[in-house]
Amino acid sequence: MDTKLSCGVGNCVNNINGLCSAREIKVNGEEATSSNETLCETFGERSFKNAVTNIPNMNIPGEIKQLFTQNSIEMTPKVLCDAINCNYNQDRVCNASSVQINGMQASTSQDTKCETFRQG
Repeated sequence: MDTKLSCGVGNCVNNINGLCSAREIKVNGEEATSSNETLCETFGERSFKNAVTNIPNMNIPGEIKQLFTQNSIEMTPKVLCDAINCNYNQDRVCNASSVQINGMQASTSQDTKCETFRQG
């Protein structure tokens, strides 16, 4: 499934204009009962070191497609999910059609959360 991911984590190395450039992300929150108890483990603070470190997880085909597509989201990372209490978690993969990750002032992954989380 192609999950449309909107990223509100302004300081994340993977955030490009509100879209996630990672090939896959991981949402943590194994015992979460609300979105406040989740986090994006893939978050990396924007820096040269983190940009280089994250190269193996870049969604290069998605980024290239996105350059030529204005009307749709082509950067669609796979969303791995440990939030087993979430309605959208299917065998530790998110099956929501769209996901919102927030944490505008984040400096660590603990400052992020998955707003799409719905207790099932």
